Amino acid sequence: MDKNTKTISKNKDYNNLLVDIKSLINKGKSKAYKAFDNILVQTNWQIGERIVREELKHKGRADYGKFLVGNLAIDLDIKQQRLYEIIRFYKHYPIFRTVSGKLSWNHYLEFIKVKNNNKRIFYQKKSVINSWSIRELRKQIKIKLYEKTSLKEREQITSAKLPVTTSDEAFKDALNFDFIQLPTCHKENELEAKIMQNIKHFLKELGPDFYFGGQQVPIKIAGKTNYIDLVLYNRAIPCIVLVELKARQFNNSDVGQINTYLNYFIENNQYEYEKNAIGLIICKETESEDARYALGNMNNKIFLAKYKTKLPSEDKIKKIIHKL
Repeated sequence: MDKNTKTISKNKDYNNLLVDIKSLINKGKSKAYKAFDNILVQTNWQIGERIVREELKHKGRADYGKFLVGNLAIDLDIKQQRLYEIIRFYKHYPIFRTVSGKLSWNHYLEFIKVKNNNKRIFYQKKSVINSWSIRELRKQIKIKLYEKTSLKEREQITSAKLPVTTSDEAFKDALNFDFIQLPTCHKENELEAKIMQNIKHFLKELGPDFYFGGQQVPIKIAGKTNYIDLVLYNRAIPCIVLVELKARQFNNSDVGQINTYLNYFIENNQYEYEKNAIGLIICKETESEDARYALGNMNNKIFLAKYKTKLPSEDKIKKIIHKL
């Protein structure tokens, strides 16, 4: 093979390599954008829920909503219009499970413009089923696809079940336990006891598809009995959910503990039709570098959530201090 032939061969190999790498970069970018969009949708839903909840506390004041939005817009450097969009988004989708992780925030900005509930559901489900881009969605709304579709077909689409919920769509990263009253410094058994006393509120905060399966469930591994704080079931995934409660900041050893329990459950307690068991570690604080490295590639198997409880009233705290 002469020098020119080798050069052509190298160029051909190089071009193939270049095409492959460009493809990998584009796929990586696409995944990154999708992940960012999913986080944005979840975050905006949580912001909307938090603002609406605060507004309901002061429902006797007709102007309180405007007061909240006006001040938040200034302090957070966010346009008031965006905050109103977020609030409207939450009010249209008050149940988190009805929000699809397959759609972007821009999709939802279009949906909330649609006043008719059936029409909005129609376009949402068509977007998921047909993988519509935001441009395609706007086009279909503009040409009035809903109005052009027969009543029978509309009913079929609006009543159609969307693809099964994935685990990353089922879990929030922050839980509001305002139905539980605990002092700032509390133990895990105190947190667990309060949750059990308010189990209906706890399950409601997690989501509509969670069911209670047991407390301090024993499993024997290598002759030693271990106890799982809570065992739940998620009907939408469907799978067992093992919950560990930590009344402290996340520790990377928590991952090893719950991963052991998960492996046991998958091998010994799982039905064929179920997806692999999932772990949920509920901590007082989860934002740490330990969490990022400890989870590694387990983000589809083990989830973290931080909780916030309701503190005792000032008068009650004073009485407790006085007793001490």
